[in-house]
Amino acid sequence: MLGFLRKQRPVPVLLQRDMTECGTTCLAMILKYHGLYNLQPTLRRLGHVSAEGTDLFTLSELAETFGFTADGYELGYDQLRELPLPCIAHYEGNHFVVIESVGADHVGIVDPAYGRDRLARADFESRWNGIVLTLEPTAAVHDNPDVDDLIAAQRERQRTLRSRFYLALLRPFRAVLGEILLASFVLQLLALALPFFTQVILDRALVYQDRTLLYAILGGMVLVLLTQILLTYVRNLLLTQFKVRFELDFFSQFFRHLISLPQRYFDAYKREDFINRFQENLKVRNAFSPSILQAFIDLLFVVNALVIFFFYNLLLAVIAAAFIGFVVLVTVLFTPRLKRLENKIFAENLKTMGSFLDTLLGIQTVKLLGLERLKLQEWKNRYKRALNKVLETEQTHIGLQSLLKSAFYLSQVGIYWIGAYLTFTGAMTIGQYVAFIAIFTLAMTALDNVSGLWFLVTELAITYERLNDVFMEEPETADLLEQSTQVPPGPLVLTDLHFAYPQAPDRPVLQGIDLTIEPGERVALIGRNGSGKTTLAKLLAGLYHEYDGTITIGGVELRHIHPRALRQKVAMIPQQVHLFDGTFKDNIRYGNPEASMDDIVRAAELAGLHEDVQPLYLGYNTMIGESGSALSGGQRLKIAFARLFLTHPDVIILDEASSALDPEAERLVMRNVETHFAGKTILSIAHRLRTVRNADRILVMDRGRIVEDGRHEDLLQREGLYYSLMQTYLNF
Repeated sequence: MLGFLRKQRPVPVLLQRDMTECGTTCLAMILKYHGLYNLQPTLRRLGHVSAEGTDLFTLSELAETFGFTADGYELGYDQLRELPLPCIAHYEGNHFVVIESVGADHVGIVDPAYGRDRLARADFESRWNGIVLTLEPTAAVHDNPDVDDLIAAQRERQRTLRSRFYLALLRPFRAVLGEILLASFVLQLLALALPFFTQVILDRALVYQDRTLLYAILGGMVLVLLTQILLTYVRNLLLTQFKVRFELDFFSQFFRHLISLPQRYFDAYKREDFINRFQENLKVRNAFSPSILQAFIDLLFVVNALVIFFFYNLLLAVIAAAFIGFVVLVTVLFTPRLKRLENKIFAENLKTMGSFLDTLLGIQTVKLLGLERLKLQEWKNRYKRALNKVLETEQTHIGLQSLLKSAFYLSQVGIYWIGAYLTFTGAMTIGQYVAFIAIFTLAMTALDNVSGLWFLVTELAITYERLNDVFMEEPETADLLEQSTQVPPGPLVLTDLHFAYPQAPDRPVLQGIDLTIEPGERVALIGRNGSGKTTLAKLLAGLYHEYDGTITIGGVELRHIHPRALRQKVAMIPQQVHLFDGTFKDNIRYGNPEASMDDIVRAAELAGLHEDVQPLYLGYNTMIGESGSALSGGQRLKIAFARLFLTHPDVIILDEASSALDPEAERLVMRNVETHFAGKTILSIAHRLRTVRNADRILVMDRGRIVEDGRHEDLLQREGLYYSLMQTYLNF
């Protein structure tokens, strides 16, 4: 019964910014339905959205935080009609939607991917897996100081974003924007002058055979046309210069902010989400195109023309006003449908892009498993769905344009007919009649531009929100004033360290680690897969700050050290080495952009890379292929070590960094590491006996804890986990 009563009030539509945010967006819609602020960014952060999205358990916990009672059910369609609405449904395997109404043969949903929709019962049941989450408000919804603080913090961040970013970007361009607007306004006045000139020619110059007036008017018209040409050229030139400068500033700020975000942000999204965000940036260009600016001026022109119509003739003005009102009404009525279709296209294109990238990036596996046909069919099916949405959208646009054109032709015929009749009766002069038609035609052209602008503005509003989501994220350097730019010498101390990845807070990866590593120690870290070794290395490198306990270097908490300063003193070679498109020289120099060619060659020699590069025709100027695709795994690792030899860290972390090297190359590189970085702290995650045996200390990890600590011989005598690992993994 509750569902029937509540379905009368529509759920506010909020759209997900990325494929992974459907769950938190559904929750945000229901919170807003019950009178709370739009908390999409806050829910995304609190929900620890990962690249796999979120789950019903997390959504229910979030809802309870905001004062709701959350209950999950697995039931059938008939039982669904008895639930309180709106509720959240698990949909299409890995998606969430809001159910806002349930009838005998239809369901009203709000899909965060594209908006409101009405589905036949059979269609809905084919996509729904029978799981729902009901959310009922309690008295705590509107009486919760913690929620009030969250809302206030988000609003303040949004205000700061508008004032410090968008307005700050536009501030240097105030003068040129003023000149552009002034030129556009003058151009509109000049456009109105031509019909008036025509009226004077017809009603006075021709009627009274006044050649002097005729020549004067014709001269004025030529002057107006020349002025229009000149002003249009100047305005478009200014606008183009503004666009180029603004785009550079805007995209630079966006990219600067994006790469300053913490590692957890990049863990939460898929590749196609970042491609989409960059493509959203390109849409910003449309906001400053000459046609957009012209459309804003056209809107003013339509209003002025409407006022002028009433000075000519009341009846004709009413006809023109009725047509303008009809265009506005139809445009507004069609907008939700077109927005929904555009959002469907966006969602389908994102899936198509994901399938495309997934296949190309895994092309070796595709070929080895013979999956070409399967992957092609998978992509074609997704692309076909996207094209069907495009076709539906185009058909809607064609229908809208046909409707507007029909109305325009009818109004035009009406004005011609009634205007001619008024001219016959003497209520209007021929000049007034012709001038009215000319102004009406100009106004209708302007109105058509304004109609197109309306749809573009709605699209840009979505783009604005998606970009805002990036800027709403706090960068690593958000508390810059509180961070030290110096890393003092001293031991590396971990005290009661606990950590879980944000997307899985209930699954701790590190638990209660207490550890002290003295300067200059060589420490080996071993353990089974999934024991937390790599995670510990990432925390020591400063990639994640969301841990409990403390990590200090020289007595200073890691989170209080500026990331740039920390990474100059703590160097890490990860398991997966990424190389950039470019030459050997370029990729090695990333270790130290100021390194000379002699430094690069010396680093390559220490890494055992020089003998691979020297025989090449272009030597260090040889391109390595995209992401080092032309290199072997060992050569990729050698480049990573060459980068390391160009740095001057106090702590070196090697995460199975020699695993792709043959024994001879490994001995050379590791000997050079120990010699070159003598007196520095070296933490090696390794499975090879030589690396482990030569360490000053060996730490053995299991299930997120350090369970053994000692030297090689001592640990063997204990016959514990280390002894077992040596027998199993190290062939001891």
